[in-house]
Amino acid sequence: MSAGRKWRRSTAKSTRRTVVVVPDIPDGAPSSVKNGLAIRNRATATGRCPACGARMEVSAPVVPGQVTDARMLHESWCPALVDTPDPNGGHP
Repeated sequence: MSAGRKWRRSTAKSTRRTVVVVPDIPDGAPSSVKNGLAIRNRATATGRCPACGARMEVSAPVVPGQVTDARMLHESWCPALVDTPDPNGGHP
């Protein structure tokens, strides 16, 4: 059995349910913001950006039942890096 095939089998057995929190895409947002948020949300849910190929980096071991911090370093040209609307409407 190839190393790649063995890896695929082991990851399938260890798959756990995961909750991923992503922002809503505002109806009134400009199309560039809607597109950027859609790309960012998909990248967060899948672990890989569909636009630039960036991958999710997890800084600590994943522990079931606990929150895990992760980051994704997109390329400078990636549409996922759009400025997003302020959820507070510009107020602190």
